[in-house]
Amino acid sequence: MAFPALLAIGAATLYAASSVLIRRGLHGSNPHAGIIFSLLTNTAILWAAFLITLPLTALLNWKAALIFAIAGILAPGIARMLRYTSLEKIGVARTGPISASSPIISTSIAIIFLGEKVTLPIVFGTFMIIAGVLIASRRELDTNRADMLFALGAAALAGVSLPIRKYGLTLFDSPVMAGVITASVALALALILISLGGNIRKVHFKDSGVKFYLIAGACTSAAFLLNYTALAKSDVAVIGPLIQTSPIFALIFSHMFINHLEKVNKEVWAGTLVAVTGAVLVGASS
Repeated sequence: MAFPALLAIGAATLYAASSVLIRRGLHGSNPHAGIIFSLLTNTAILWAAFLITLPLTALLNWKAALIFAIAGILAPGIARMLRYTSLEKIGVARTGPISASSPIISTSIAIIFLGEKVTLPIVFGTFMIIAGVLIASRRELDTNRADMLFALGAAALAGVSLPIRKYGLTLFDSPVMAGVITASVALALALILISLGGNIRKVHFKDSGVKFYLIAGACTSAAFLLNYTALAKSDVAVIGPLIQTSPIFALIFSHMFINHLEKVNKEVWAGTLVAVTGAVLVGASS
């Protein structure tokens, strides 16, 4: 399996850990605090990495900066708010399979606008990953359809954001700059929207979930860097599906660490086998 594929799977694992930590933090807390504290952590860590590795003049590459900012508004900006609301309302196991639709959107855009070529193993592997996640969560899909819209919206925005990020990296190949701009824009957007909604009062450091949100933010910061590095070195059609192995890891982590909140059954292990086989196919084609 090629190095970018391994990076993408590493990012997927960290995104999964973040989802489980957020789910744990939401037990007795609220998604507004989760969004702000995780994004604050993202922004702090990524700005530190930026200042250590790049000069401030890198931000003068305004075309790339604008593209990364647009990607950041979509995801993690709006997408994270929708995802955390989904995690609160329908949980990790239900949010995961809906998120699996994201690669279909990102790959389609990459083929049309970025001219990417897709091989049969990538197509077959992508559908195996999606099928595996659906199998793993088959019993969990019976939920309020209105609540599922939050997860669907997050998946759609993440799918659109990924090829935009890839395009930005063709203008300025710096995963650190891409990460710091997307996180900073997402934080600013979240503060504005949560304040306008009158929910900023729900965000405070005495919240019982803060420690989980901060650790989740550290996980997503590392995942950002792995994700962008993988994307800079490979195609959206390869990286997108591998990132969406995240729900499988999330289900396993749920079983290990929060099984009082999320139940894992034999379908999970069957789905895991199918999804991992698909991931190997995609990764071997990269």
